[in-house]
Amino acid sequence: MKRDEGTYGRIGKQYDEYSEIAASKPVAAPRGLPPQRPYVPATEEADMGRTVVAAIGIGIGVILLILAAIAFVSAARWDGLNREGAAVGYLLVGFFLTIAGVGGILSTYNHNFRVLARPGGHHH
Repeated sequence: MKRDEGTYGRIGKQYDEYSEIAASKPVAAPRGLPPQRPYVPATEEADMGRTVVAAIGIGIGVILLILAAIAFVSAARWDGLNREGAAVGYLLVGFFLTIAGVGGILSTYNHNFRVLARPGGHHH
C-alpha cells in the first residue's frame, strides 16, 4: 500500500493539534449524585412487601391453572365432536399451562418464603 506523505502528514498534524487542544482543556467536574447508602426497609415493611408480592405471584399461578382447566374442558368438547386435531391442540395447551401455573406457584413460594426469609437473602 502506497502512503501519500501529504495526506498522512496533514492528518498527523491535525491529530497533534487535537491532542494539544484536548490536553489544554480543564478537567470537567464530576457529574451526578454523590454515592448514597442503599435503602434497607424495616423488618415489618419487608415482611408485608414479601407477602403482597407472594400473593400476586401465586394469584397469577392460579389464573394459569384456571386457564389450563378451561383448555382441558375444551379438549374434551372437541373430542366429543370427533375433532381429534383440535382436541390434541387444547390438550397440549392445557398441559403447558398446568406446568406454568404449578411452576409459578412453587417458585414464588420458594423465593418469597425460603430465599428472602433467610439471613442475607435480601438481594434486590
